Amino acid sequence: MICFDDWNSTLRASCGHYYAAPDRSAPAWMGSFELHRRGSIDVAEIRSAPVRIERTRQGILRDDQEHFFLLHQLDGETGIQHAGRQTLLQPGEFLLLDSTRSAELSICGRPAAFLSAHLPRALVLEASREMPHAGRKIAPPHPLLASMRALLEPEGAQDGSGYLFELVSLAFTGAGLRPAANGPGCRKHRFRQVCETLQLLSTDPKLTVDTLAVRTGLSRRQLQREFQENGTTFTDCLTRTRLAAVAGKLRHLARQDRRVPIAQTAYGAGFGDISHFNRIFRQHFGCSPRSFLSAEACRRSLAQDANSSAPPPKTPPPLHGGVSQSNPADG
Repeated sequence: MICFDDWNSTLRASCGHYYAAPDRSAPAWMGSFELHRRGSIDVAEIRSAPVRIERTRQGILRDDQEHFFLLHQLDGETGIQHAGRQTLLQPGEFLLLDSTRSAELSICGRPAAFLSAHLPRALVLEASREMPHAGRKIAPPHPLLASMRALLEPEGAQDGSGYLFELVSLAFTGAGLRPAANGPGCRKHRFRQVCETLQLLSTDPKLTVDTLAVRTGLSRRQLQREFQENGTTFTDCLTRTRLAAVAGKLRHLARQDRRVPIAQTAYGAGFGDISHFNRIFRQHFGCSPRSFLSAEACRRSLAQDANSSAPPPKTPPPLHGGVSQSNPADG
């Protein structure tokens, strides 16, 4: 168990800019935060004395990574206000938290414990046909609950992480629960639904404003007005969405120490012209996609070596005259 300051620092480093405040009435606040790997996914096991955690607009803007956090309550209760819903998460239940939306979590009365699976947002959307419902919980006897719980256990870590994305998509979507974009009283939610639909369709390189208008139930003029009133355009919003998807996949590849052609990642996000992609990626992130991936891999390596004082291995000097060394196996 650790004190609040250490717990809060670990929370911030692992989950992003979530701002916590402990219940000072407790004589000695204690908690724990353990990060585990389940296949290619980070799963945090969080135990906490009474505390209040906020995700504010300021915190959202300060983070450059986007996640869905799949919460699984183990003990105690956690009150959650998120995505227009107020929920009390109880042992055995799951809830989906979206890092791009504000949230408030409250643990009151007695300590609580829960798991938090960190799912890159771009990969969740890649597995979904519609936007998962943040703030919604599922409880026993939901048919997918036992499968999700099993994948968060150590024995489910071998090859189940990809399946978890599919389960989250199935468990937290439902077209019948989403209001129509042009329904009465839904104007304040309309642009969010437009953006969510655009995210789901963004991998189609032939996506047009007319296609998006049909999928959202709006006329072309109404749709263009929605973008204009929110200070953007269809093209700008689509470009940012695709760039965010590429950046998320590159970070995920760096965490897995995998190498995939940059062009393949760009095409998968919906870009059709690699020269155009390279140019706007550099404009947005200030570096090339390859440099971005290398920097993420370096950051991962430094984090792994943070507790090690051993110096890095030295690179052997080249042979004189710039001739490469031959492989001993070649004779």
